[in-house]
Amino acid sequence: MKKFSVIDMHCDTMTGLCRSGKDFRDNDCHISLKKMTEGNYLMQCFAMFLYLEKTPEPFKQCNVFIDYFDKMMRENSDVIRPVTTVEEILENREKGLMSAMLTIEEGEAIEGSLENLQHFYDRGVRMMTLTWNFANQLAFPNYVYEGRIDTERGLTEKGIEVIKKMWEIGMIVDVAHLNDAGIYDVFKYATKPIVASHSNARAVHDVPRNLSDDMIIKMKENGGIMGINYCPDFISKDTEHNQIPDIIRHIKHIVEVGGIETVALGSDFDGIPTPVGMSDCSKTNDLYDALVREGFSEEDIDKIFYKNFLRVLKANQVTK
Repeated sequence: MKKFSVIDMHCDTMTGLCRSGKDFRDNDCHISLKKMTEGNYLMQCFAMFLYLEKTPEPFKQCNVFIDYFDKMMRENSDVIRPVTTVEEILENREKGLMSAMLTIEEGEAIEGSLENLQHFYDRGVRMMTLTWNFANQLAFPNYVYEGRIDTERGLTEKGIEVIKKMWEIGMIVDVAHLNDAGIYDVFKYATKPIVASHSNARAVHDVPRNLSDDMIIKMKENGGIMGINYCPDFISKDTEHNQIPDIIRHIKHIVEVGGIETVALGSDFDGIPTPVGMSDCSKTNDLYDALVREGFSEEDIDKIFYKNFLRVLKANQVTK
């Protein structure tokens, strides 16, 4: 077992398990407790994913998913426990336990209400994307929407109000899936480090979901991080071969543009087709080996794999 720890900023596995009823401990998904243990995971961020056009009551549905997350945490507390702070993550590690953090993928979960935002914070949510692939009360996505890529409309007034409240209460703003104008608005108003939890480098593979070099530079200036997404279509054009070398290309480019402190991991596991070479979360071992072969130091790998996220989480925590 490699002497490293892994924090993955984004997966959709928990909502999938809620729907399928598959066993959290051992299953055929990208992520299970067994595979996380094999991959030496420190923490997994579990996104409560909402498909907005199929979810007429997003606030209610998000709470259903969180209820399921809480149930999984109770039933598997001998292996993994929920956390909201850096201190709790490190305490769990000392006890030989993995950690799980609640996040939300789709800002419409709050239905435009700051009270609902506070409700989710109180339930343990510590990170939220403003959009998924549909426009909502807060912002606009970078997905092809209404026949085109929207690069012009930024955050709504409600969106600006919500991100300010997120920083006030101690919730990380996640710009993954947000359109370009919205991302620049978040940088404009940012008072704390932000994240793009599962986004790659646009200069390496030119798709709207990836970040431009200018965004990477602004992420560095903000002190934020971007999590490498393993979605085959966001990594390279050739999705039929082992994509770990292409993942390394994204990492090296982000390091070149934004520095080692700007890179983290954000697999998007079980929200994506299975990547060749990264078939499940245990394969992070192979990514580690590839980084070593490329000359990354142990300290550099530690920053990418977990230390950068701990820094950003700490910077967003609010002491009551």
